[in-house]
Amino acid sequence: AGCQSLERHRIFRVMFDRLGPPDFADWKAIQFSPDPTVDPAWFAQHELSVYGEPGGLDIQSIDRPDAAYDLVICSHVLEHVGDDRKALHELLRIAKPDGLLYLAFPDPFREEVTRDWGFPKPEKHGHWRVYGGDVIERFRKYLPDQPVLAYRGEDPVTGEWEGAFLLPKSPARHRWIVDRLGSAVTLFSGPALA
Repeated sequence: AGCQSLERHRIFRVMFDRLGPPDFADWKAIQFSPDPTVDPAWFAQHELSVYGEPGGLDIQSIDRPDAAYDLVICSHVLEHVGDDRKALHELLRIAKPDGLLYLAFPDPFREEVTRDWGFPKPEKHGHWRVYGGDVIERFRKYLPDQPVLAYRGEDPVTGEWEGAFLLPKSPARHRWIVDRLGSAVTLFSGPALA
C-alpha cells in the first residue's frame, strides 16, 4: 500500500506475473511512457520511449523497423495521440509476427461512449479523447483482422477493477495468453485465432 504505485500498475503487474516473466528472458521490448507495470530486467532488451524527451518516438510514425519487438507496451499514451488509428497500426507494425501489443488507457469500461474532442483538451491532461465501451467498434473498424483480448483484473490492495487489452500477432501467442490468463481474458474484438 505504500509503494506509490497506482491501482492500474498493480492490476496489470499481476497480469504480467501470470503471463510469466521467465518467458520474457529472451524478448526484446519497447515501452511507450514510463510505467512500473513491467520490470525492464525481465527482458533481454528493453527500450523506453518518452515523447518530447531526447530519443522519444512519435507513435503515429515510429522510427523503428517492422517486426522489431516481441512485446510493445503502450500504457496511457493512446488517448494523447491525434490519430489513434495510425498509432495502432504503427504499434502492431513493429511487433514481431509472434509478438504482442499491450495496450492500456483510462478505463473504457466505466464510460459508455467515447468522447473525442478532435484536439488535446488541456483540462483533461491533454487527452484527445476519453475511450468508452464503444471502443470495441473502433477496434473493429481500425483493425478488422486483429484479435483484441480484453483483460479485467482486481487490485490486490484496494479491490478496484481495471481493464487493458492484449493484441496477439499469431495464433500461438493468442493461445499462450488464453492458457495463462484463463477467464480473466476474453475476446473483445476481431477474429479468434485458431
